[in-house]
Formats: sequence, C-alpha cells, structure tokens
Amino acid sequence: MINRQFIINAPSVVSEIIDGEVVIMNLKSGNYHSSLGIGAVVWAWIEERKSVREIERLTSLRYDASAEEITVTLKAYFDRLVDEDLVREVAVEDPDRANAQDYNAYTPPTKERYETPELCTYTDMQDLLLLDPIHDVGDAGWPKPRDDKSAEPSRAAKEG
Repeated sequence: MINRQFIINAPSVVSEIIDGEVVIMNLKSGNYHSSLGIGAVVWAWIEERKSVREIERLTSLRYDASAEEITVTLKAYFDRLVDEDLVREVAVEDPDRANAQDYNAYTPPTKERYETPELCTYTDMQDLLLLDPIHDVGDAGWPKPRDDKSAEPSRAAKEG
C-alpha cells in the first residue's frame, strides 16, 4: 500500500482554525470554505504534514468508527479538498513514519462520536477576493472597481 500525503496549496490558499472550525480561502478561485469538527482536525493534521495513513490511524484512535468508514469518508474528504484546489498530493518523505509515530499522546480516555467530515463552499465573496486593487480600479480609486465599459472603445471609435 502506498502511503500518500497532502500539502496545502500555499500561498494561494490561506486558512485559520477558530473554535473547532477551519475557514479556508482560495485566493485564486475567490471561494472560501468551512469545515467543522473532524474536518478541522484533519485540516490541522494536513498542516502538520501528516500522511494519509497517519491521519487514518489518529482518527481511529480519537473517534468511534470502523476503519472502513474512516478510510472511505476521509478519501472523499481528501478528494473534495483536491477538487477545490486547496491541497495537492506529494511524495511521502518517510513512508515508515506512520508506523514509528507514538500515538499515545493522541489517544483520548473516551472516543468521540465520529461524523463524516464535510467541506462547505461559499462563492458569495468571489468579487471581493478576486479584486486586484492595483489594476482593477477606476479613476475614482479604491474601493471602486473599474467600470468594464470604460475599457471598451467608444462608439465613435468603433464607427470611425
């Protein structure tokens, strides 16, 4: 079995984890995303450069779910992160690291209820996130975006 690892597509992807929720902005697409609970925990593990095998192992230690359910749902979550261009797969630096890791520090006294990680996507701020204040402003300056019509040739110029 090949050990896989994902890394965040920085610098175009920025994120912050606040109170068990991760908020992720993709500055290329203008979309922002949110994930609660296990989704935020998995994102933190991706930030720590843990492999997929490590993340699955840590999830099974922390949450009450079968190995099959964890594998299937995490695969779907990783696929979604890749589809949204938030992470990319890279070669694992140390394929045996997952077996050597001491997981005792991650084992809670009681396992938490497992909920499938979900990624919510929002597009309502695309115009703001994609606005280039240096190049996309009109004569009035920031924060007024350039009127696209001002970039078009005038009617007289078209007819002339």
